[in-house]
Amino acid sequence: MKVNDMKAILKFSTREEAIFGKFDLPRDAFYPMILSLKVGGAWSYSTNDLKSISVMKVFTDYYKESKTGHTIEEVWLLLNPEWVSKEGIVHRLEKCGGKEERSLVTRPYSVTLRAERIIVASISTAKQKIFIKESTEKTVSFSGPSAFYAAHEMEHLDHVEIEGLPMWAFEYEKVKE
Repeated sequence: MKVNDMKAILKFSTREEAIFGKFDLPRDAFYPMILSLKVGGAWSYSTNDLKSISVMKVFTDYYKESKTGHTIEEVWLLLNPEWVSKEGIVHRLEKCGGKEERSLVTRPYSVTLRAERIIVASISTAKQKIFIKESTEKTVSFSGPSAFYAAHEMEHLDHVEIEGLPMWAFEYEKVKE
């Protein structure tokens, strides 16, 4: 690794410590959000006293005239989340953790969760900034892929083994042209 890259990473980590320190929470409460920011995806973390999940919502601002755009990612950190509601059933392929293959699972199409605290990080690729705020709301609804991720991470908090039909149960079929 180049020295300048190492310095930039250390500077970023210092700013990260400073911003997360403003929320009066244990550092480990932010682990799911930090992983979502740095690696992507949704994550969960739990101890005896604390449970937290991160869920991503991704939006695209695209300008047809210039044929350019940028994404805005929102990373929602929910502390001690609980189910409020689930609606619909979607069959989808997922891969989890150490499993080597994807499996066919069912997930709700939309979910509503309640949490003791909700912190949102909005990543603007256009401005190259991460804006962080605490939501005044205690509930949040997700639909589509964000709901799938939330349901998956809630299962982890409940220590439910994520199971489904393995990919090798699928059959190939040649399509006639």
